[in-house]
Amino acid sequence: MFMLTLAPQVLRTGEDGTWYYDDTLTWVTGVLVLAWLVWFFVRRYLRARKLRRRPRQTNYRLLKRTEKIKRKLSSQYLQPGFSGNIHAVGIGRLGGGGDYCIQVFFNDANEELWTGSGVAALPNSYLGVPVVPIEMSMAGFLSTEGLTSFENPNNYPKGIRETQAVIVGGISGANTNLTGQSGTIGYFCTRKSKWSRRKDVHMLSNSHVFADLRRQKVDDTDLIMQPSPGEPGSNRPIGTLVNFSTLKLDGGIEEPNHVDAAIAKLWSQHPVKPLIPLIGAVKGYVVKQDIELGEATRKFGRTTGYTEGRVFSICLDIWIRYDRTGQLAFFQNQLLIEPAMQNFPKFVAKGDSGSLVVDAEQDAIGLIFAGMSDATKSTRPLPMTESTVAGAPVAGKPRRIEGYGVANPISEVMDRMKIELLV
Repeated sequence: MFMLTLAPQVLRTGEDGTWYYDDTLTWVTGVLVLAWLVWFFVRRYLRARKLRRRPRQTNYRLLKRTEKIKRKLSSQYLQPGFSGNIHAVGIGRLGGGGDYCIQVFFNDANEELWTGSGVAALPNSYLGVPVVPIEMSMAGFLSTEGLTSFENPNNYPKGIRETQAVIVGGISGANTNLTGQSGTIGYFCTRKSKWSRRKDVHMLSNSHVFADLRRQKVDDTDLIMQPSPGEPGSNRPIGTLVNFSTLKLDGGIEEPNHVDAAIAKLWSQHPVKPLIPLIGAVKGYVVKQDIELGEATRKFGRTTGYTEGRVFSICLDIWIRYDRTGQLAFFQNQLLIEPAMQNFPKFVAKGDSGSLVVDAEQDAIGLIFAGMSDATKSTRPLPMTESTVAGAPVAGKPRRIEGYGVANPISEVMDRMKIELLV
């Protein structure tokens, strides 16, 4: 059927006067079209494969089994009304880079874990997988109102909060309707298309940075300001919101959020350089299942500038607070990144929403959207030994995590937003 639709067969007559069909033209045309299609899709596949970081030594079967068990525990501990203390469940590793474990995150170790539990503790294991308690304040979205001072002005230029002649990643930018709010323009991308053609440059950030979540659709007033509306001094529109992921707030865990992402078309009159200050250009990306626990990460955001951290938890199910409305949003299969102490007491702070997280080779890992914004609230010291990097308890007490960030896996963002990073 495929060959017959390509071209009409040519009618010819033989020496004996018999009429017959000559299939030569049809088959030649078919072969050429088929060859072009094979070349087109193979080229796209090879390009996509080249941009993906090569898999390392991940035991996918064991990870999948652990994730399935974690999901069962999440469905119990994170069910609305079950606990006012437990707010996240993820997968980590035991101290020293050992086996997978299930991490249970709660606000305060001195309070009961769930209603009526009293002094009851978490089980040591669940369906054969070790369970590790982690004390950690609840996460919130990281847009900010007003000024937030820099942690160390010598680490990055103050100009990221000012008007930029050339648009780069990591600078201040947000929706014009978010009066007084500030966020980060993370990086740049193009929209996927079936055919090769000129593609417009788009900016990538979070929904709660590039969109007004009180509305469900994009309209003509959704302009992206640079710097953000919350910055002092002058700002101006540089692009138009194109698409964003709607967020389910105050819902259950049966319909989780997966990404907090938005893209906006950058107007052509604004020059762009696809790079991030103190990091450089993004070279590729890491598929969600290939992100490794403990691997080094970096990011550059509007508030804390350049910071370093490490992946502390994967496949993280977590409740996030939206301070603007007081509502909660449940996210499934996220990343938790802890700061690389002692040089970086915080990995993120309010205003860093939308920052792109990369690995040591500048492959994109995730998109920051939430985290703990104040690392000074707790007076409990944070032990810094090799055994605690992976989240093992110390001297019978749960480890406390502060200054952390929560990120959408970048491959999930790319799939759901139908985009490709500009590399």
